Amino acid sequence: KLARGTVIEAKLDKNRGPVATVLIKKGTLRQGDYFVCGDHFGRVRAMLNHVGKRMAVAGPSMPVEVYGISGVPMAGDEFIVIQDERKAKEVIMYREAQKAKDTMKRTIVSLDDLFDRIQEGKIKELNIVLNADVQGSLQALSESLIKQSTQEVKLKVIHSSTGGITETDVM
Repeated sequence: KLARGTVIEAKLDKNRGPVATVLIKKGTLRQGDYFVCGDHFGRVRAMLNHVGKRMAVAGPSMPVEVYGISGVPMAGDEFIVIQDERKAKEVIMYREAQKAKDTMKRTIVSLDDLFDRIQEGKIKELNIVLNADVQGSLQALSESLIKQSTQEVKLKVIHSSTGGITETDVM
C-alpha cells in the first residue's frame, strides 16, 4: 500500500537540502517513491531512521528523515506517496493555482499606508510574514506574536516558512 504520513518537522540543511521528518501512518514508504508534501513534491532519495541509520523501507508508525523534497514543507503537512512524478507535479500545480487565486484577492499596502490607516482607526489588524531556520522556532515565534495582540491592533501571521528569504516570501 502507498504510504501516507504527517510531517513532524522540516528544515533546510546546507549539505543535503530540504529535509523532513515524517511519521508514517499507513502503508510502506520505499526509497525511490514519488510523493507530495504540502506545497512541495519530490522523490525519496534517502531515508534515515531515528538513530541516523540509512533505511530502504519504512512501515507504519516509523519516524524517518526524508531527503529529496523540492522545498521545505510545513510541520503538520500531509505526506502522500503518488504513483509517478507526472501526477505529483499535477497536484502541486493545482495547489499553486488555488493559492494564486487567494493571493490575488488581497490588496498590497505599504508600511506608510498601513501606519496612516492604523492612526485613522481603519485597520485594527497587522499582518506579519515570518521566516525562521527550523519549524519549531517558527511555531514558537508565531504563537508568541499572536499573544501580543491587543484590542487596538490584532497581530495576524499571514505567511510563515523556513529557510532563507525568497522572492516568494516577499511577494
